[in-house]
Parts: sequence; C-alpha cells; structure tokens
Amino acid sequence: MITKSNYKNTFFSILAIFAFGTPCLAVERESPAHETAKLIDAGRYREALSLLEKGDSQAEKDLEARTLLARAYLGTGRYREAETTLAKPGAGVADPAALEILARAAEAQGNLDRAIGLMTEAVEAKRKSLASTETVEGASALAEYRTRLGELAFRAGRLDPAKEQFQKAVSLVNQAHAKLHEQGIPHDESDPRMFAAGATAGLAQVYAAKGDNARAERTWRGVAARASDPTSLANLAAFSLAKNDPKTARRHFDRALRLSENKPAYRRARALILIDRGETSDEALTLAEAAYKDGPDIYARDTLAWVLHRRGDTGRAWEILGPALTVGTRDPLVLYHAGAIAQALGKREDAKRLLAQALATNPAFDPVAARDAQQALERLR
Repeated sequence: MITKSNYKNTFFSILAIFAFGTPCLAVERESPAHETAKLIDAGRYREALSLLEKGDSQAEKDLEARTLLARAYLGTGRYREAETTLAKPGAGVADPAALEILARAAEAQGNLDRAIGLMTEAVEAKRKSLASTETVEGASALAEYRTRLGELAFRAGRLDPAKEQFQKAVSLVNQAHAKLHEQGIPHDESDPRMFAAGATAGLAQVYAAKGDNARAERTWRGVAARASDPTSLANLAAFSLAKNDPKTARRHFDRALRLSENKPAYRRARALILIDRGETSDEALTLAEAAYKDGPDIYARDTLAWVLHRRGDTGRAWEILGPALTVGTRDPLVLYHAGAIAQALGKREDAKRLLAQALATNPAFDPVAARDAQQALERLR
C-alpha cells in the first residue's frame, strides 16, 4: 500500500535520479580489475603492475585492463610504455580516461603542447560520454576534467586558458547546485559535489600569479572553508607565507596534515607539506621513500629528492632526481627543486639552466618557490 509519506519519498527519489544522475546504488561484485584499481589509487603502482602483467593476455583485449596497465606504467615512470599500451588497435583513443593518461605521459616528457591538446580532447570525450551535464553527477564529472586541464595549463604557464577552464568548472557545479534549489530537491550542502573546490583553488592560484592578491585572497577564503584536499590547503599556506603571514600559513599546513594523515594516496603531498612547513622529520623521509618504492615516477623522485636535500643528503637527492630530468620534464616545481639541489652541490651552470627553465615555463608557478627561484638565479648570474 502506498501511503502519502511513501508517495512523497518515492517522488523525491525519482527527482533525485534526474537531478543527481544516479540511480539506486547496486553493490558491484569485486573483480581483479577493481582490486588493481584500488592499488593504483593508493599509489601502489609496482604491485598493481605486477598483477596486470601476469594477466597481459587480457590487457591485449580489454580496454579497462589496458587503461589500468597504462596507469600503472605512468605511476612507475614508464611513460613510453604507457603510450604504447594505449596506442594499440582497439585501445579506445576517444576514451576520456585513456586520453588523460596520454596527456599526463606527454607532460611528464616535456611535450606541453601535445599534453594540453590531448587533455582538451579528454574533456570533450568526457562531455560526450555523459547523459547530461545539468545533473550533479554529470556536472561534477565534467568539472573534474576541466579542472585537470586548467591545472595542466597553469603548470605550463598558460594562465588565461587555465582561468577559462577553472571558471567553466565552477560554473558547471554552481548551475547544477542551483537547479536542486530551483526544483526543491533535498540535498546535502556539505556534499563535495556542491562546491568546485579544485577549480576554485585553481582560480586563486591564477589570480595570485597575475598579481591580483586581493582577489586571490577572497577566492582562497572560500577554499579554506570547504576544501578537503591537502594539496589545495598547502598551496593556500604558500600564499600566506608569500604575504609574510607565517601564523596563518601554519594553520593551513596543520589542517593539510590532518587531512592527509593515514591516507596513502597523499603520501607525497604530506611529505612535501612537512618539509615546506620547516621540518626535517623522519616521517617525511619515510613517506617519500615509500612512495618512491611503490612508484618511481618523476613526482615521486622529486618528492624524495627534495626531502633528502632538506635533510642534508644532497648527493643522493641529485642521484634520485636525475632520471626525472632525463625524460624531459618541464614541470616548474620539479625544475626549481633540481636547480636548488644543483646549486647546493656547486653545479652552477646546471643550477642556472634549471632555474631559468622553471621560470621560463611559468614565472609564477608557486608564490614562495618562484620567488626563491628568481632570487637564486639572480645570485648565480
């Protein structure tokens, strides 16, 4: 028997399906692919790769397995193999996840134009794959891809394209959120999908990079209130440090550490936060060593090298970071770290070249690091 109460609940459930784009949840059966994906999400790339290579015959036929294999190659710094895996016939070159992997591989190897082109294709492929971008689910999914494109453009020093992508991501989420209110659909205001935190943080970085500190600070306030990503809070802390406000920076660093505690996916971020907060803790080294052991891509190498350098083991830091430079990365933060390490070792020409490359890619890549890179380069000239 359908009571008035049941009818009302059913009505709102149906409305929610249209608004959120999500039918009733079903329990998915655990599969080897699902388990491997969990390993990758936790940063355990070597372990995932070992499992996937044992089932290589499946990867030859199955797009999901092939994409997972490419992600594992990416996480272990085997960028050419990631590209080759997705270049095989039937790999799904219009698949947004595959295109994003190819974009990340291109960026790691320093081909920024190709990386941005591929990520732009990934955004379009994602848009076409969604039934609607007016639902919370659809808007959030597309906003994530636009945010990643914006972050890539920012690292490449292309501030206006980055700003455009961040603004579009924020607009998507805000419009879907507003629609819930218009239709009177109950929802949780604290749901992360109701706020484009990553894109808003990206906008704050763009404003700061353009020298509009007042607007950057206003935008950062919104991020500080709702962000659950420790990396965004670490960037906010860097902004506070650049403004000579160490007390506020410490507060944001502390919150970032609370959010990253016991979360393997944030090991690298946590290690850098500990070091950038002015510590040389054993925890930072333990986290960086573990991340490097599980997946020695350029970013794991960079994290471990920076921790080692700040702890005084500069020789090993240079040795660890070397392969990241060999593949051709143009990531300005990685290049800055490499330049600082080279300078500490007395490699003046290497230091000048690396610091100049970092600033040439994006002269405002980080409020503190970019300033330090510029000052170091001036001293070396």
